[in-house]
Amino acid sequence: MDKSGKTYVKAMNKYNDGYIDKALALCEKSISLNITNAAALNLKGILYYLKGDLENAKKMWNINYKRNNDKISKKYIKDSIRDKEKLQLYVSSLELIKSFNISGALEILEQCEDSDFNFINVNNLISLCYIKQGEYDKALPHIVKVLKTDKKNTAAIMNKKTLIEYGNLKREINYKKTFIVAAGIFVAISLILISKTYMYKLKNISTTGIKKVEKNTELVEQSTNMSTEKPVEKKPAENKAIENKTTDLPKFPKEQLTESIKNNNMEQIVGYLNQWNKVDLDMNDKLLMVKGEEIIKNNGIVYFYEKGIKYMEDKNFMEAEKYFLYALPYSKDNYLSEHIIYMLAVSYKSSSDFEKAIKYYENCLKQFPKGSYTEEALYNLILINKDVDKNKAVGYAEKLVDQFPNSQYYNTIVKNILK
Repeated sequence: MDKSGKTYVKAMNKYNDGYIDKALALCEKSISLNITNAAALNLKGILYYLKGDLENAKKMWNINYKRNNDKISKKYIKDSIRDKEKLQLYVSSLELIKSFNISGALEILEQCEDSDFNFINVNNLISLCYIKQGEYDKALPHIVKVLKTDKKNTAAIMNKKTLIEYGNLKREINYKKTFIVAAGIFVAISLILISKTYMYKLKNISTTGIKKVEKNTELVEQSTNMSTEKPVEKKPAENKAIENKTTDLPKFPKEQLTESIKNNNMEQIVGYLNQWNKVDLDMNDKLLMVKGEEIIKNNGIVYFYEKGIKYMEDKNFMEAEKYFLYALPYSKDNYLSEHIIYMLAVSYKSSSDFEKAIKYYENCLKQFPKGSYTEEALYNLILINKDVDKNKAVGYAEKLVDQFPNSQYYNTIVKNILK
């Protein structure tokens, strides 16, 4: 088997394991090694098809049919004609969700399920609709479908997090990780006990000798200090001023930032950006900062968001907040912006920092008044304010009932606040 064929096999394995983006990258590599690799062309088309990119899918299959007279590609092209209608249905369902017609959107999305086209987006949207209706049991199978195909899919991970947050899905326990941690703790405790016993014995044996040595050492040190002590030289005021100026204005870490960009180290890049973004720099340094910012906007936002979500799943909210805050300043106009703000609010609420939780729930409503989390943000603001600021709680309850008359959150708590 040639290199192209071996790379295709790797791509197929990644696809079967649920790493669709890695599979796409390997398909491209396989095709670059052999532009007539029919299997790689077909697989690349299928991956685009599942992601909802019909034009690129058809492009791959057309290339395969023309170059290799591949009959399978010809069939894919023929079958994809009806998928244009599915795409229109999907777009229509998005409009219905924006107008809060969740039931209507679900009816349309069920028609989209007849085909594997746009499989990931359709199932994500169906699960979101069921979550908004409070039918969590119905949402779960669609989340599972997506994560089986694309384990790192952000929307599916977020929907799964929502099910965990509202108590309808138990957190998965990593038993292997738990065992390793427990074993590590046991070993550490054993080492501490052994070392303490050893030190105690050593102390008893050598206490007398140590005391004598200490006394002699003290006498020698006093004698030495008296004979060698010199007057302290005072530095001129001018030298102090130069020292302070140097301390206040450290050198721009050009080499370090260049190395961080080269290694794609997101944490280091964002650290330098945050430290130097308000400093007046020369042209070359500014250009390097711009390059770093582009990397964060293109790749870092998703990287930080996914790390934040992982820490939330582990209930490490301080680390989650840190990574969401790394992403936030660069996420304007990015599709993850709303998710980052909402997850910050949820994380702060989970760590009992209610002041910051309120801030980000309110930001979520302000920036995305008809967003994916409007209903949830209103309800959480009701819960936080009900015992602190009754008037605010009433205001948010009225908005909830007005905007979502059939809300799953229109429960006893909300009804009592509106009495």
